[in-house]
Amino acid sequence: MEVVIDTNTLIRMASHGLDAPLFDAWHKRQSDVVFSKEIIAELEDVLNRPTIQRFIPRRRSQRFLAYIQKRALFVELAAEFPHCRDAKDDMVIATAVAAQASYLITADKDLYDDPDLLHAMRQLGTRIVPPAEFLRRARGD
Repeated sequence: MEVVIDTNTLIRMASHGLDAPLFDAWHKRQSDVVFSKEIIAELEDVLNRPTIQRFIPRRRSQRFLAYIQKRALFVELAAEFPHCRDAKDDMVIATAVAAQASYLITADKDLYDDPDLLHAMRQLGTRIVPPAEFLRRARGD
């Protein structure tokens, strides 16, 4: 199953390393994580911020990015996709649409708490869910 993970959730994964439950699911190949170059660029930008580097050392960030480059699938952004009420999140939606992802995993309320967006994405076969809900579904709870 293909999934797309938003940048804030990826930052949390990087901070926890191998202990992050989403990282563990990906590592055990319970899901394939799909990225676009735009998500990677934003992730690199955030990981290079001094405020983030206090919590995620550069070496850990570099290992995380290297792991992504080695294991992830990549797509070009979809040209047509439902838009979010926060335009900064559109690239995540466009990535999920291009990937035909089963899930878009996010802790961003602009994504998972927008009924119109949720409906439009469900019509395309993608569920937008917070990380804990995805993990419950992946375990079959």
